[in-house]
Amino acid sequence: MGSVGRGERDDAGGDAATPDAWRAAAVAILGGGFVIGLLSGTGRVGKVLPVITAGVALGCALPVAVASRRPPISPGRAARALRSAERMPTFSVVVGARDEAVVLGQLVADVARQDYRMADGSPLFELIVVDDRSIDGTAEAVKAAALRYGIAAVTRVIARRGDGLPDGKGAALTAAQPDACAGDVVLVLDADARLEPCFLRRAAGYFAAGANAVTARRRILDAETGWLAGAQADEQTLDGELNRGRWAMGGCSEFRGNGIMLRRELLAAVGGWHASALTEDIDLSSRIAAAAGERVAWALDVEVWEEPVATFGSLWRQRLRWAEGAFRRAFEHGPAVVTSPRLPLSARLDFVAYVGQLAVPPIVLGAAAAAVVTGRKRSLLSIAGGYVGISALLGWDSLRWERLPDGRALEVPERLRRTGIVSLFNGLWLLVVPRALLDLAMRRGPVVYTKMEHRGIGDRQGDSR
Repeated sequence: MGSVGRGERDDAGGDAATPDAWRAAAVAILGGGFVIGLLSGTGRVGKVLPVITAGVALGCALPVAVASRRPPISPGRAARALRSAERMPTFSVVVGARDEAVVLGQLVADVARQDYRMADGSPLFELIVVDDRSIDGTAEAVKAAALRYGIAAVTRVIARRGDGLPDGKGAALTAAQPDACAGDVVLVLDADARLEPCFLRRAAGYFAAGANAVTARRRILDAETGWLAGAQADEQTLDGELNRGRWAMGGCSEFRGNGIMLRRELLAAVGGWHASALTEDIDLSSRIAAAAGERVAWALDVEVWEEPVATFGSLWRQRLRWAEGAFRRAFEHGPAVVTSPRLPLSARLDFVAYVGQLAVPPIVLGAAAAAVVTGRKRSLLSIAGGYVGISALLGWDSLRWERLPDGRALEVPERLRRTGIVSLFNGLWLLVVPRALLDLAMRRGPVVYTKMEHRGIGDRQGDSR
């Protein structure tokens, strides 16, 4: 529900130090939520808390679902703006890669096929790949593919070398700061990203229509091959509805790690990429919100495809980093966001509500303990049901965007099935968030994660599940 889609999907985190104040805050959230949950087993609190939970759930989900139907910039408006633009915005496509030779050839081919060009065929884009200490021939694979597909003249490889460098996507991107980019817009992709030929053209329309920061719609390759991949696909769709609704309501909408796009001048104005950011996408979202009052446009028709996480163990490690990164972002940048004079009150309240929902899992944990001790399960079922219920409501609504291979909308039984799966799948956060808080409070030293192995699977395709 709240924390999906953050950052590169399972690469090593940066050398993120943990201030004592953050540790204390993590303990307070975990302990305070647990106590509130325990109190839900008492008579008075047990009667009131479920009502409050249900009211907050409906009060948040319904406005988001309604607002997602009226985005400030529609795909049609973006297309018209580009057609009438006096000057076409150019792109610097930036990819951080460590040992990604197996997939980068596909991405280079997709970039080369982009139809976003001048009348004489000259590309309105460049490709920059940061080779982050690779040992598998990543740089050579990029250069060979760029030559093969005819974009060698607009392709650069930046070698990131050295001992003791921080790991992670945000750290890798520091080798391609704004002054290294020539485009008007910086686009960040993961190494396994797959693009349709119209990707840059459609994205350009949003900037022509006045947006300064845009995030692409994330799609999952081969989503029909199993329930885990399918759940991740629908989770991304649900998250897109959530952020599209927040954007339409004037809220503090955010980037998602694969398909970050923003004007180069804006990125430079907020200090470029930060090597210590555990989740670089929401870190950057908060920095541009606080410093420039910028919110992120969510582009329904600008799709970036990516590989699913293949195993539950890898998924668990991924979500732990996303959750901890969400708390670190809140502790580091939250005060600046909620006090920013550049943001309207609606955006600041939205940020508080969005971050605040991360306190629900510790409450559910406490309510579960109270149910075991007292035998009263009503509060536990009500609170957990409200949490999962938001996912169900937004999941059902967001699946209106999905189409069968023949273009028809999903039939009701299939839509119900997928709604049930994605809402239960999002219940994973009820376990992930408390563990992430515990890690944040107790860990010594940097966060270290195992890199996700990409396999070069699938192709760009519609959803046929």
